[in-house]
Amino acid sequence: MRAVFVVTFILIFVVHAPFASAKEKRELIKANYYYDHYSYHEAIPYFEKVAEDEHSAEVYGRLADCYRLTGDMEKAGENYGKAVKTKGCKPSLKLRYGQLLMQQMQYDSAKVYLQEYKQSYLLDKRAENLIAACDSAPKMLKGRPTGDVTLLDFNTDGSEFAPTLWKGKLVFTADTAINLKKKKSKWSGKAYYNMYSVTCDDGNCGTDLQMVGQKKNINIKYHDGPATFTANGDSMYFTRTRYLDKGIIKNSVSNEEGTVLLEIMIASDYDEGSKSFSRISPFPFNSTSYSVAHPAISPSGRTLVFSSAMHRGQGGSDLYMCRQNTKGKWSKPENLGNVVNTEGEELFPWWADDSTLCFSSDGHIGLGGLDIYMTHWDTKLNTFSPPENLGIPINSPYDDMSLAIFPDGRSTYISSNRPAEKGGDNIYYYRRK
Repeated sequence: MRAVFVVTFILIFVVHAPFASAKEKRELIKANYYYDHYSYHEAIPYFEKVAEDEHSAEVYGRLADCYRLTGDMEKAGENYGKAVKTKGCKPSLKLRYGQLLMQQMQYDSAKVYLQEYKQSYLLDKRAENLIAACDSAPKMLKGRPTGDVTLLDFNTDGSEFAPTLWKGKLVFTADTAINLKKKKSKWSGKAYYNMYSVTCDDGNCGTDLQMVGQKKNINIKYHDGPATFTANGDSMYFTRTRYLDKGIIKNSVSNEEGTVLLEIMIASDYDEGSKSFSRISPFPFNSTSYSVAHPAISPSGRTLVFSSAMHRGQGGSDLYMCRQNTKGKWSKPENLGNVVNTEGEELFPWWADDSTLCFSSDGHIGLGGLDIYMTHWDTKLNTFSPPENLGIPINSPYDDMSLAIFPDGRSTYISSNRPAEKGGDNIYYYRRK
């Protein structure tokens, strides 16, 4: 799933099991090694072999994290449930379990664990919002939907997410759409993400599915996507796994903590004849210390918002903004502040117009998981308004993220992992009544 773009900072620990056999110790060392190197899919079988014998809140919690980050929420819930009932359980596991219970609409149970977490972090605004959401979400879910949500035909049992509009087409990011033999990610055990386009007219999508750009400079070895386009469609800003390319050496790049980094690339000079961008350049504020991802360019092309876990933020991944001057240079990133950002994750920004920003967050009052919010930029006050939850049916208790709104404001593409005929993250068409 798209969890690869959610930067999760988890304290590295070493579990000591005084009565463990030599084999169990080896299995646990392997499990922790894969976990600490973000190879969650690889870590699962090793944690499974030792979890019951270790009977450790940390081991249960790490196994639960692995399942959550690879999309198996049922097994994640089972192991978080064991962790919170085991001596020595850390508050962070209670937070994650509470968030997962919210996705399962078990709001009363979720509230218990979220309140226990907040006792350890009294100033955590996210926890306060989540507790409030446990009271408000049931009422929101009883509200009457204001339109219909339709699952689009091109979805698979893999992940399709981050829709955006480009030259009369729908562009999205996916791990299975065309090339099923692609190299697999050790995080998820699935193929790396590429960007695809398909012709869509008011929710009616064709069968002309194809990759965006040419293989030589876009959709290469590791993750490519999500993307955003300038109003004329001739330039594209997109997320890519940072990698080293020196002849035969082509490896992803990590920071000092071992986190594989993401960066923003700029593709420009699009040629209709070859269907390719002739120039690829890095965004000037990419970093070797933290990820810079999920770009969103405003219709004017003068403002760029992106998600990053750079230092001294509100916590998790925050949204940042750069402005372009008359010479085409970007200003230094500005944190959008604690009205928009929380201790949780703020991701997938998208500009509806030059002053209306949509984004996804798991730290504001919502229904559970990631919800989609809207905020308005006040040019006179130089501030964003308090985010507004877009409600059902755009949002659900599951992860709802990355929308693209039509110019008429009535039609929208969204992505969500809510239960559907197809598994994983899917893209939906929403028409407001």
